[in-house]
Amino acid sequence: MQTNKTLVDYFSEHASSTKFIYEIETGEKKTHEAILDNARQLSTNILIKRGYIVTVILPNSIEYIECFLAAMLGGWVFNPLPYFIQKQELEKIFTYVESNIIITNKKEIFSHFSKKYKILTPEQILSESGKFTKKEINLQQPVALYYSSGTTGNPKGVMYSHKNMVCLINSIIRGFKFSSTDRHLAFLPFGHTASINYNILPSLLVGCDLFISKGFEHLRSIFFNILDKHRITYTEIVPTILFILNKLKMDISNIDLSQLEFIGCGSSTLPLSAQKEFIKHYGIGVGNLYGLSETGPTHIDDPRKKGWKPGSIGIPLDVNECRISDDGEILIKGENVFVGYYKNEKLYQETVVDGWFHTGDLGEYSNGKFYFTDRKKDIIIKGAINIVPMEIEEVVYEHPGVLECVVVGKIDEIHGEDVAIVIVKNGDMNDEKLVQEIKSLCRSRFSSYKVPSHVEFWKTIPKTPSKKLLRRKVRELINEKRD
Repeated sequence: MQTNKTLVDYFSEHASSTKFIYEIETGEKKTHEAILDNARQLSTNILIKRGYIVTVILPNSIEYIECFLAAMLGGWVFNPLPYFIQKQELEKIFTYVESNIIITNKKEIFSHFSKKYKILTPEQILSESGKFTKKEINLQQPVALYYSSGTTGNPKGVMYSHKNMVCLINSIIRGFKFSSTDRHLAFLPFGHTASINYNILPSLLVGCDLFISKGFEHLRSIFFNILDKHRITYTEIVPTILFILNKLKMDISNIDLSQLEFIGCGSSTLPLSAQKEFIKHYGIGVGNLYGLSETGPTHIDDPRKKGWKPGSIGIPLDVNECRISDDGEILIKGENVFVGYYKNEKLYQETVVDGWFHTGDLGEYSNGKFYFTDRKKDIIIKGAINIVPMEIEEVVYEHPGVLECVVVGKIDEIHGEDVAIVIVKNGDMNDEKLVQEIKSLCRSRFSSYKVPSHVEFWKTIPKTPSKKLLRRKVRELINEKRD
């Protein structure tokens, strides 16, 4: 693989008039060739310097992809934010991210920032005329700035380079065996990396059809019909969506999904019991996919493999190495490892040591596969004994009365921390009876110190816009309530 080319260079080599990107809700479609032409025009008409930050706040759409490609062509830093972000959140983000231009179709909502930032719609940019001139791009320079509020509440921005992205996406294509005959469905929020890494960029590089939906709320009742209608071969979901589909128990006996290779599930912890329940009811393989913003996807858990069993995160993609440290942390090394934290070189030096990125996740290696066990920071320390929340959650998920759950540490004056669990119920079982049965289930599997001493029932569990569980927020809320 040549490393002197950007992703747009690869895309340009075979962008054709016979492969399309479709918007399911609007019916709009464009060829890869037309999308590349628009991206070139956008990059020509946005008159800012290379290295400047372009913040994009758009819905899942063809326009979004064109803006992403334009940023690559222009040598700018693409900063995606969720479309449903609110003014208060933006104010916080923009005290940290020094954006040079905002591209959005919600100008009236963001007019508050117009005095400080230039705010444009894609239509305004395309209405200008100019002649495209290809720019030389340094592959080591950042192409994307992925913003996160951080697990500790401190913001961080992951700087991802052109070379990171080229090496990562080509490795994903090889590992997942994507080809020009595939047909992808992307519906997770484009403001986050899952759809970009697993669906959008692989589709462009292999030259296959891509179908876009504005979100799962538009697909909820017709999800499997859409997979059938458009002959989808691969799509990406998150655990929350898998939980919903498990609860709905749809009848798909008259739906043809023979073309579907498998479904990937990532971005948050996937309980093994929920994974098995989905596979058993729907007869569809679900791979538990692992990765971080700092690395992109790092492993492939491939249900197509002979003798495959759910439970692991599989084997590393060929772009990176993976090992487990002496204290059980997952470490990643490779060309996919990011080039720095925005405005925080100290944090980068602390987390990338001798080329190895310290993920903050705990894992195991067994029988040729890697297993994710929990977040290192989420470990509950009760009386000097370490307790892994995910281990308890796996068991609690086996109870049919539980739709979602999260285990956190509750401050305790005697033990330091104790085990607390928050549950979203599946059905209308009596709270007291459900508590008794859950504690009984835990006692049958664990020593007494792991049995939750505090159980709460909530209507919803806090999540990020990409549906990733906000365990930190749950922990804060639980401990705010304590006496």
